[in-house]
Amino acid sequence: MKKILFLPLLFLLGCSNDVAFNVREESQNFAQDVKYNKTVDILFIIDDGESMDIVQKQLHDQIPYLFDSLVHLNMDIHIATTGTTILNGFSNSGRLIGEPRYISTETPNFLEEVKKKIFIGKDGGTREEGLRSMEMVLSETYRNTEGKGFLRDDSFLNIIVLSNEDDSSPGAWQYYADYLDKLRPNHADGTKAWSLNFFGVLSMQDTCDSSSWGLKFPGYKFMDLVSYSGGVQGSLCGLDLYKSVSSIKSRIIQILTDYKLDRKPQESSIRVYVDGIEIPKDSINGWAYIAAGNLIRFNGTSVPKAEAGIRVDFLPHATE
Repeated sequence: MKKILFLPLLFLLGCSNDVAFNVREESQNFAQDVKYNKTVDILFIIDDGESMDIVQKQLHDQIPYLFDSLVHLNMDIHIATTGTTILNGFSNSGRLIGEPRYISTETPNFLEEVKKKIFIGKDGGTREEGLRSMEMVLSETYRNTEGKGFLRDDSFLNIIVLSNEDDSSPGAWQYYADYLDKLRPNHADGTKAWSLNFFGVLSMQDTCDSSSWGLKFPGYKFMDLVSYSGGVQGSLCGLDLYKSVSSIKSRIIQILTDYKLDRKPQESSIRVYVDGIEIPKDSINGWAYIAAGNLIRFNGTSVPKAEAGIRVDFLPHATE
């Protein structure tokens, strides 16, 4: 009697903790249906010094572009802001700024409310301690009191910094990396559950005109955290800010919708389905296999909404 060998078609691991296997009894292969984790908590660290007034206004104008895709994808977003000034008697020191302390995609006039969270004023001090402020508002004590509800247990934490100077918080960048790693441990596949993105001065050769600021200084500490966490950095100079917003927006979407496979596939055998419809392999408006990360990346119009059912079938590589 001839023996028939059915090779299992294997699949992806997502960031979601709620993974359902959906295999028909008559199926000759296995498939895993996954919905990605749509829960995203975004903390803005905004330099509140006098020199940043004009830059706050520039980012304020870019807010609809930064968030329109995330809203379209039905992400469950919380947004809060903290400043960079830590001074006795300064009302915003180490606090989430504004009322309410955070907003969500359920907040009426969401995009207009986000703009208010960005434009926090220029009454802060001259010593920027944004990372120290971040540590304070994410501390267990603050999260259980005034900041209650902002940071959720299952969220991806995305930190976005806007500053034309480096950070002067007492800890080195590694200290804050360790702090965030403990607060948001890596996913089971080793990917990070947080990232930091930076709008700022990238080098002393940056083309920013600092005449309206009074000074500029590269954000070295922030950029080290960007590199460590897989975030994106961009210049806040003039028209460059639009490019920076575009890069950070794209990277946030990538982080949230990348799917890591549990083993190396035969690339030619990969088939990707969203809500039962096969998606083409296309680097512009389809999917791509990223060998370096052994993951599926969605692009352009093929990025699935948060509630979509996603399935990836493939034959394992011969060496697996």
